[in-house]
Amino acid sequence: MTPDKDTVFLTRPKTEPYYVTEGQEGPVMECSFAPEFRNRTRYEPSWTVVAGDLPRHLTRNGVSFSKQHYALLQTSGAYNLQIRHVVFRRDNGKFFCTVLDKESGAQYTVQANIIVVGSFSFMII
Repeated sequence: MTPDKDTVFLTRPKTEPYYVTEGQEGPVMECSFAPEFRNRTRYEPSWTVVAGDLPRHLTRNGVSFSKQHYALLQTSGAYNLQIRHVVFRRDNGKFFCTVLDKESGAQYTVQANIIVVGSFSFMII
């Protein structure tokens, strides 16, 4: 039997969008796993963002690929992500916390929606 999201994830990002201001520190997007999904030999956690229709891998199995832009906050079972400094073009989009079962290939994913508001500069000619 395949586990469902409720048995895999102990915490997950909130279902409502996170409204954030450009230039500010972003929210902590929570993502933590049940004890049976914390074995890094079998299960690989990751964060991915899709902004501007382009997916980008942010973390994989505890390695952060964008440390200057995102903080990976890891404790026992937690794999939380925080935007260090919100930028519209990079952060306005969907963030996905995924656990990959390397034995079966099953993937379990939860989503956070980031909407960047305010602090835009427009030049009128």
